[in-house]
Amino acid sequence: MRTALIRALSLATVVGVSGHAVVETPTPRKNGPVQQERCGSALTAQLKKDIASPIEDAMKKADEDYNCNAYLCRGYQLEDNLERVQVVKAGDVLDFHIDLIAGHHPGYANVSVVDLATNQVIGEPLRYWADWPDSTSGPPRNDIDFNITIPDTLSSACDVAGKCAIQWYWWASKNKQTYESCIDFYLE
Repeated sequence: MRTALIRALSLATVVGVSGHAVVETPTPRKNGPVQQERCGSALTAQLKKDIASPIEDAMKKADEDYNCNAYLCRGYQLEDNLERVQVVKAGDVLDFHIDLIAGHHPGYANVSVVDLATNQVIGEPLRYWADWPDSTSGPPRNDIDFNITIPDTLSSACDVAGKCAIQWYWWASKNKQTYESCIDFYLE
């Protein structure tokens, strides 16, 4: 009995450390040397250690080398992700899959187009969930497998790589944790 309890507690610790959620498809921004230069090695190491962890965990590691905005695409930099930039047209449909590792932190989530210069949402969210994760949806689950349509209202706002990103955002309100993934794109 005691061995089983120790195993269960160990597993709970590993699950707690392993993170919570991250976009798997389409391929999101990832870390790299420019991020490390701008955000510092301590914060970058924490984000790299667990790509699905809340940003607040990484912020606890920020030191004097921190000079970025970890709350914009987790501090991941466009320059480290140029090969991942997607070229899209208005009306294109992008399929998403969220790797939900630990979903016991309810909150809300959305997918929006974000102006990277201001970290402001452009227009209305492309998807919104007032209660995320929603384990009652599906199958298939429409909170982890869904699609979005590129709006035709973006015109020149997103006509060059680096102006905009599609951001998946989850705020776990009970424990006050932020999760983000960004997909770089521009309109053709």
